[in-house]
Amino acid sequence: MSLLRQHIKTTVLAGIALLQASTSTAQVSFVDQAQMFTKVPFISPSNFADSVLADQRKAGAIRTFCTEVRKYFRKYKWPDDPCGNVRWQAELHTKSGHPLIYAEFGSGQETTLLLGGVHSDELTPIHLAFRFARYLNDNSGLLGTNAHVILAPLVNPDGFMRTRPTRTNLNGIDLNRNFFTADWYDKARRVWQVDRKRVLAHFPGYFPNSEVETIFQIQLIDRFRPDKILSVHAPLGFLDYDGPGSGILRPLTSTERKAKRLVKAISESSQNYKVVDYTFYPGSLGNYAGNERHIPTVTLELQTTQPQMVDAYWRQFQPGITQAVQYPFARLPQLEGQEEAGNATSFSDQYTYVAKNPGTPD
Repeated sequence: MSLLRQHIKTTVLAGIALLQASTSTAQVSFVDQAQMFTKVPFISPSNFADSVLADQRKAGAIRTFCTEVRKYFRKYKWPDDPCGNVRWQAELHTKSGHPLIYAEFGSGQETTLLLGGVHSDELTPIHLAFRFARYLNDNSGLLGTNAHVILAPLVNPDGFMRTRPTRTNLNGIDLNRNFFTADWYDKARRVWQVDRKRVLAHFPGYFPNSEVETIFQIQLIDRFRPDKILSVHAPLGFLDYDGPGSGILRPLTSTERKAKRLVKAISESSQNYKVVDYTFYPGSLGNYAGNERHIPTVTLELQTTQPQMVDAYWRQFQPGITQAVQYPFARLPQLEGQEEAGNATSFSDQYTYVAKNPGTPD
């Protein structure tokens, strides 16, 4: 068994024990909506054990997946071979059985995590992410000796590989509202019900960290400890700076200054693309990674989701994304005058520690 697979197994088994211990005080009900927001870390962690992709199945599952994705590329009149010759990896699969793929480029010390297809009805980011993976694969010298890139081009394959793509995954969860952030239980339900008028496309889930696609992103962050994260979305038409930083006017730390210079560099390389600094949503990646963990996190919002725009967007944003992954950015080990939020403990480390208790099954 690989170390990563054992790591996932340990995390899952610990979560099962935690959930079992909590059921005496928090009974789960799928009828009573108030109970759906009971304060436990995630729902049914035993499901994640079934989401681990067996070692002997990985290669075949990835080949089949790439063949299926190619069919959808043709549907949108994209002539590219999405996967190309990239050496894709996967340890987890979705509810529909699709592998959650990612690729690793370069061997330097400064790591960039690039995510696409979180909201799979946003078509243009999916094409851009796959194309950038092939671009890195075909230009091995592009990253130099110091850069390291982890790229997951389609975080939500179940939502993409449908007759009509959806923002949510197969369980109807908005994956960019499902991270276990410190404000999730206080705000996620209210924001969805009041601000989003109960629109199902924005439903944050019954519990945080309830979806394997969320766990997939957390595992990438915990395992590779990125120095910066770039997530591609559409169609709002700007670069959103997601932290670190509270939005309060005060002297910036060194890391915050570098993070804001990074956003400026991406903007200038992308035809002076508009930059904004939105507030954080409960359960969003920007909140989880940028705000609570102080990982410089940027969301690139393309202008439209229209599939015929992909070549234009490639010409506009390939230089900026390249600038982002090449940007010299080693985070400081501790931010000046700041501490991470109490909720910012590494997800994997937290539950691995619980798993060491006597009597926990292998």
